[in-house]
Amino acid sequence: MKILSIDTSGKICSVSVMENEKILKTISNSSEREHSQTLMPTINNILEELNLKIDDINLLSCSRGPGSFTGIRVGMATIKALSDAKNIPIAGVDTLKALAYSVIRKKGKKECKILSMLDARNENVYFAVYRIHNGNLSLYKNADVMNISDVVEYVDFNDPLYIAGDADINLLEPLLKAKYSKQLAQGRETEQYEYIEDLPILSESIAFSAQDKYNAGEYGDSNTLFPLYLRKPQAQRNKEKEDEKLYFLEMSKYDLENIKKNYKEFPNIWDYNTFEEDFKNSKYIVAKQDNEIVGFIGIRIILDELEIMNIVTRKDKQNKGIASNLLSYLLRIYIGKNIVEKINLEVNEHNIRAISLYRKFGFRQVGLRKKYYNNQEDAISMTL
Repeated sequence: MKILSIDTSGKICSVSVMENEKILKTISNSSEREHSQTLMPTINNILEELNLKIDDINLLSCSRGPGSFTGIRVGMATIKALSDAKNIPIAGVDTLKALAYSVIRKKGKKECKILSMLDARNENVYFAVYRIHNGNLSLYKNADVMNISDVVEYVDFNDPLYIAGDADINLLEPLLKAKYSKQLAQGRETEQYEYIEDLPILSESIAFSAQDKYNAGEYGDSNTLFPLYLRKPQAQRNKEKEDEKLYFLEMSKYDLENIKKNYKEFPNIWDYNTFEEDFKNSKYIVAKQDNEIVGFIGIRIILDELEIMNIVTRKDKQNKGIASNLLSYLLRIYIGKNIVEKINLEVNEHNIRAISLYRKFGFRQVGLRKKYYNNQEDAISMTL
């Protein structure tokens, strides 16, 4: 299988061709010319040097963000055009995940966490945390943008921590050192952290990630490729107020009453009576913005295993990362602090969006429960 991958998310424009998990060639261009001027000539050059035609390519891939708004649009438009013209499937790759793949290529797949960061200016960073467990890479803290001083809240040192990207180390290091010392003083098991430098060209790591996505069936035509923008363009941010920060609390009886009054705004398979009864036997966590409940998740813990009972996002906040943030919070608290060893859940086999989300966080299918929902629809059992 031949994969053509490109990266236009930063200053460097790079193109790679990979076959059977071997990079055949990479060409990068760091000239001052715009990516829109250099990308197609670079693609033509690499194909000519390999004596290939675009028809020989089996999969196209590119970074879908975060990164330069203009660069991402140029890269995606090019890949979409090639896909439409030649009917070649596409697998879009998150830039931060590609960084994690770059770390894997240098350090291997031993148990660790990977902090991927990209400079977002004014001491802000795009970042995500990934986890390698049992040889599998999964999301641990979903992609976000925030001040670099707040990033340390989302890392721990229970596993080796590798740090990759172009964030300002001088700002980050004192904060990491302080948190590391604190964890050490608490008597908790503490592993070292390491900055990984001289990483492979990003288009190469995009190719490796795309190969894994293809193997997992996560690819499609040009209509399946969307940009990952963690914040709006500056012009739009100047016109609109930024969303309030998301925070998490244990659900109170006051929260329960609030949800009851507005239950139709929280669409899910449970009626309110079922939800209220489960509240008596489970622990519920609410996600809030500006003191308003925007989502919640219910869990039960039995010995060293956690069961997700229900996860719901308010109707007007769907597709804004609320469920992803709830899952990320759950992993940091219960897996990150070694409170449980395993997390289990059931999901409707037709809920493709939820299944995709769980897979991003490393959940894998372990069974099928026939007619689990309303004695009609099957449930997929998943575990992490």
